[in-house]
Amino acid sequence: MAAAWKCHQCQLSFPAEEGGRDEEEDSAALGESWYHLSASAAANAPKEHEMEQEFASIFKQMEEKRKINELVCDHLLETYPLCESCTERLLVELIAAKENATRECEMYTKEYERLKEEIHSEGASSDVDLREQIERDEEEERQLIAKVQALEEERISLRRKMGEIEQKGMLVEEMHNCYWRDYNELQLQLRSTDRDSFKRKIEAASLQLEMLNKTNVINDAFHISHNDVYGTINGFRLGSIQTQPVEWDEINAAWGQTTLLLQTLASNWDFTFPHFRLVPMGSFSRIIKRDDEKCVYDLFCASDIGLSRIFGFGSFDKGMAAFLECVRALQEHVKSIDPTFSPPYRIVEHKIEELSVKLQFNTYDKWTKALKYMLTNIKWLVASSLSRRS
Repeated sequence: MAAAWKCHQCQLSFPAEEGGRDEEEDSAALGESWYHLSASAAANAPKEHEMEQEFASIFKQMEEKRKINELVCDHLLETYPLCESCTERLLVELIAAKENATRECEMYTKEYERLKEEIHSEGASSDVDLREQIERDEEEERQLIAKVQALEEERISLRRKMGEIEQKGMLVEEMHNCYWRDYNELQLQLRSTDRDSFKRKIEAASLQLEMLNKTNVINDAFHISHNDVYGTINGFRLGSIQTQPVEWDEINAAWGQTTLLLQTLASNWDFTFPHFRLVPMGSFSRIIKRDDEKCVYDLFCASDIGLSRIFGFGSFDKGMAAFLECVRALQEHVKSIDPTFSPPYRIVEHKIEELSVKLQFNTYDKWTKALKYMLTNIKWLVASSLSRRS
């Protein structure tokens, strides 16, 4: 019984002729192709056989590329036989695919040749441009190298100059430091010299101040002493005796100095005499009663009046009595401040140690002695003013 084959495409059964090739022979004849043509179809169609030989080479090329059947059909053909009609349709499709592939090949070939020519023409012109560009680049490179070399030389020169400048800077800095060290040393010496000078000045001023503190200016300005029976102030004798008579000009001058001294002592003690006001006027000093400014007493006497005529001359006596009252008032004030103050002679009204300072009903010896006692008490007031200042 003749064998029957079944078309893989349309599933149509058809008999297999004798002498026909089996599947393995068809696969070998087609070069292990995916499609196998029946032997009967090849014998009955010589035209198709020729086409089969033609397509055998195509199949061989497709085998080499391994994927040509994907361009021919949409499905993979298994190694099964095909019927005649399916084979014809397949051949038509293959022919169309071959023509398309040929056209594509020609198109690709032309495009390849065109691109090759274009590249060749562009390459010739671009070679010239490239050589010119290379020459320009080389020239620019040489210029840049020259600039780099010049800059390197300049850098070396600048570094050398910087080294020199740094050395000079270090030298200048050292000179600057030396200058300031010398300046500071000189300033220190100057300050030390000034300090020593100030210290010496301070020491001298301190010594002078100490000496001045120990000095009684009032005592130096009004030097009270005695000359035998006379009390003296700044060398002027206060009083007179018959055996050693004193001119009235000297006596008046002594009274002027004594009046000024008592007024100075009162100012030093911030004291105001309660009943009288002293008016120091040199040899013509006076004393005024506070409650009656018209009541003015003299502390001087005319030089043409002799001692024998003085008795009964009331203004001078009243002036001396008022002056002694001022001395007593200042003594009381000083004693109220300094209880240790105790003058040697006691004053009561116009008498000092029972000796009157008036000339009326008095002898010149007692009068002179009373004035000497008065100057002694005033000297104690001068000493108390020094103690108060200390």
